[in-house]
Amino acid sequence: MAAQEVRKRCVFFLGGYEPIPPERQHERFLRELGRFQTTWHVTATVSGLTLSEGGAIGSWTIRTQGPDWAVETEYRSLLWGDLVASDFERSDWERVPCAIRAFADFIWSGTALRYFAVNWRYGLFFLYPILILAAFAGLGLAAAWYATGYGLPLLLVAPVALAVFALLNIWPGRFLLLPYMLDDWLFAHELVHRSRTGLDERLGVFAGDVAKRLQAGGVDEIVFCGHSLGCALKVEVLDRALRLAAEAGAGDARLSVLSTGSSLLKIALHPAAAWLKAAVARVSQNNAVFWVEYQTMVDIISFYKVNPLLALDLPDTGRPTIRRVHVRDMLNSETYRRFKGNFFRLHRQLVMGNDKRYFYDYFMVCCGPFRLQTRVDQPELVTALSPEGGLDDQSAHSQQTE
Repeated sequence: MAAQEVRKRCVFFLGGYEPIPPERQHERFLRELGRFQTTWHVTATVSGLTLSEGGAIGSWTIRTQGPDWAVETEYRSLLWGDLVASDFERSDWERVPCAIRAFADFIWSGTALRYFAVNWRYGLFFLYPILILAAFAGLGLAAAWYATGYGLPLLLVAPVALAVFALLNIWPGRFLLLPYMLDDWLFAHELVHRSRTGLDERLGVFAGDVAKRLQAGGVDEIVFCGHSLGCALKVEVLDRALRLAAEAGAGDARLSVLSTGSSLLKIALHPAAAWLKAAVARVSQNNAVFWVEYQTMVDIISFYKVNPLLALDLPDTGRPTIRRVHVRDMLNSETYRRFKGNFFRLHRQLVMGNDKRYFYDYFMVCCGPFRLQTRVDQPELVTALSPEGGLDDQSAHSQQTE
């Protein structure tokens, strides 16, 4: 068993496309931390939420301890939910035509075919909102044409079809999460072409904050966690931050990087996203970075069994290290059955708390006594904590004699 390696840690988190305010992020973290405490029989206290950089950074401190170890974690959430929330304010009359143009770009550029070539399940995920739109359009035309048999003038076929199409977008469209899916792909299109107003400046704020923390030091480990579409943004932020840190004389600062539910290839496979592909190449070649990507089969909103470097025809540098996990082994049977039909909830599980002790646990990465790289290299550390939450006697003794 390894002795405690980390007593002080800084974690950066960059989440996916969710219109979630910082207060809700903090509440979610508290809820899932409670699950973590129960699973590992440890105690944890969390400070209140502090906002900085004009509301772009949300931070809080976690103090976690077992009988013979303690860790203090500074958790810094890189916030962009306000940009997502502004997308949700669009009307369907604006959203649907813009989304159709975005889908046409992904198809015409060959990106959709690349999705199927790399991971057919992600290709089906791409098709999901398109098929819904096509079905609604077909139903609208069918309803209008059927009405002509009851005296509807042919001149009114198009307006009636459009009205039925609009109603279907409201219901069952909202039940099927169609507006969310359309906004998500609209944002992806804007990200590919770097046309989203305010996004570049926000990523610059994120990069500056990471670079300052790398330069400041004073912690045993810095971990940068990215989830979902945040993994694509994270690579760009990392690329900028590492350059800023090098310019500030902190170029050899060690950084551990965690990717979960990654949608990096959603963006990087588009030919217009050569800027992101170049950033991936630079980050993967940086020896100061330890990068691991966890993948799970039940997450259809990610690229399972895909090495992003190989998919992008980049030299395989060994970064990221790919590890596969089973969500079923993280959750109780009842919890897993409840989540099984909710692919968005399964998508988020790798940044949530576990019901069972398992070699992958997001909160153990953020709050536990071992470095991320150690946990990746030695997955058997899942047994390093006793049922009471302590390190074994040998590890405890090695700490006392240091």
